[in-house]
Amino acid sequence: MTAALTRGPVRSRLVVPIGMTTLTALCWAYLLFLSSHMGDMNSPFAMPMTAAWSNVDGALMFTMWSVMMAGMMLPSAAPMINAYAATVRSDRAQLVGSTPFFVAGYLVAWSGFAAIATAAQWKLHDAALVDAMGASTSRSLGGILLIGSGVYQFTKVKEVCVSKCRAPLGFLLTSWRSGRGGAALMGVHHGTLCIGCCWALMTLLFVLGVMNLWWIAVVAAVALLEKLVPSDLIFTRLLGALLLAWGFGLSAGLL
Repeated sequence: MTAALTRGPVRSRLVVPIGMTTLTALCWAYLLFLSSHMGDMNSPFAMPMTAAWSNVDGALMFTMWSVMMAGMMLPSAAPMINAYAATVRSDRAQLVGSTPFFVAGYLVAWSGFAAIATAAQWKLHDAALVDAMGASTSRSLGGILLIGSGVYQFTKVKEVCVSKCRAPLGFLLTSWRSGRGGAALMGVHHGTLCIGCCWALMTLLFVLGVMNLWWIAVVAAVALLEKLVPSDLIFTRLLGALLLAWGFGLSAGLL
């Protein structure tokens, strides 16, 4: 497998980064378009301010969450995707796979998370705990989400998932499946690990605003940094401490 990561022709090496960059840019362009129209009550993309959601509203939000997860998480998955692409590209490795199917499986996993997030937002909106843009209207809810996210940063599950996301070669060595179907399953597997790593951070969007693009970018950057910094978990635990302090401060009315 180590031999599989040898460098191939420059043109073939550029296909995946260019494709990933294009897909990520399209996702962010869609989010920018949507955020500029969701508050316009004359737009078909507008979300009801107080009324219960319709099925169309739910479908719109599921699409938004799915695209948002792709735009946020593809950059942090780039090292794994590039390692997989180099493996299937290598003649020496003689392994059969498909990078598009791997990416598709990864996005399927995050679409599953998007479905859960959409259902949660729907319930919170019906209970008037978040506004039309997905931001918390309750200090208690915000405090609970921040504290919960902070606590999760110190759990064993978080540690295991972060360590696996930081080790593309280890994942490929232990989880390889051949063919396109195998590539899709590997993508789902890696996506599930990423969800295990980042799901609690994503709940912060209900505190900061689901359609606040600045905060979306901040959370995406934090998810990326967690996978790039050294494996001693200092960044992860410092972030956990910050979230705990923020959560307790908000709950106590100090923030």
